[in-house]
Amino acid sequence: QMIFICNVANQPSVSGMGAFAVAHLLYSVTFLSSRYATYSASSLNRFLYLILLIVGGAFYIYLFPFLQKAPNSDLLTPGVGIYFILITIMAALAIRTRHAATLLGSLSFMVSDASLALQVFKVLPSIEHGQIYVMVTYYLAQLLITVGDIKAVENKDDFSKWKRS
Repeated sequence: QMIFICNVANQPSVSGMGAFAVAHLLYSVTFLSSRYATYSASSLNRFLYLILLIVGGAFYIYLFPFLQKAPNSDLLTPGVGIYFILITIMAALAIRTRHAATLLGSLSFMVSDASLALQVFKVLPSIEHGQIYVMVTYYLAQLLITVGDIKAVENKDDFSKWKRS
């Protein structure tokens, strides 16, 4: 995932961030697809959406001064803001799916990206094995989202069989 926001010289990359933003958009579209049952928004969901919005916004505000010091800050500052909006939307839509694996995967993605941002924008001093934290949470996110998606398809198939009987 280091490619997400860095190039080989460990400098922020707008194109890498853009590629991952597109991936989060595609996850969001998937979470809106017919394979996931449609649920009405409960008060718990609204509360979780609010928490995600607060956490995402607070993290961006915390990161903002460090973004201003980065090379290409004129592109990175709004780009990272848009990226955090997209990943927060993806996590909110994962809540809507009501699949624990999907939700945990999206939250793991957020942790991975936040950890990466803290390292890349030099918010924290160099972390020994920092890339390992990023990669473990990244691959865990991919695995959990995949498991959630498979479960959604299985549940949809089970419902279709039951409905035809």
